[in-house]
Amino acid sequence: MTVRTFAFITVHPAFIEAYAKFGVFRAAERASIAIQPINLRQFAVDKHGSVDDAPFGGGDGMVLRPEPLVAALEPFTRPRKVFVTSPSGRPWTQADAALHAASGDDLIFISGRFAGIDDRFLALYVDEEISLGDFVISGGELACLTLADSVLRLIPGVLGNQQSAKEDSFGTELDSLLEYPLYTRPLEFEGLTVPDVLLSGDHKKIAEWRRAEALKKTERLRPDLFEIYKTKNPSKR
Repeated sequence: MTVRTFAFITVHPAFIEAYAKFGVFRAAERASIAIQPINLRQFAVDKHGSVDDAPFGGGDGMVLRPEPLVAALEPFTRPRKVFVTSPSGRPWTQADAALHAASGDDLIFISGRFAGIDDRFLALYVDEEISLGDFVISGGELACLTLADSVLRLIPGVLGNQQSAKEDSFGTELDSLLEYPLYTRPLEFEGLTVPDVLLSGDHKKIAEWRRAEALKKTERLRPDLFEIYKTKNPSKR
């Protein structure tokens, strides 16, 4: 069986190595997926381990040079998609995660650091720049791990019960709505009780309640998603 690779090019591979011990990253082997941290400094331009330099035109911070990044990509000869996480990127969605879960391609995640990445590398070698939202964090490792996690959990064999991914928020079973409210023991907590329908044992009524609650929750918390749902599903309102 062909092994698919999720690679992370970073100046801090310990971030990836630590996270790879848990959750879907640890389970990825069950689906013949290799999690591969790549230390960018292995491809440094000098004996001092340099992978960055000062920006032309001046300014604060350092910029990742293109040559080490290109060298780090060279071993990947299978079909691949190269991602950079960046405030300049477009927002990532569950549909993106599903698309890349099904593609079979190697996925290469490049973790930006310092002031950014030389734009020529982005233009020539990167398939997509992706953003997690309109905010900035100190480096791309956490963002890259987040993207990879969203893809991994949709690949058959990674989760213990693949049905659970379909019933999560944005899942296919929920028509991309938010997940319905969840309850567990105790039956009463600080004056609030579990809805009676969930104690009824009537699976049809429970399913109907959950559907109605998912709609109400989405309309309240994500009206943008609710409007999209109404447009695509006029008969399901």
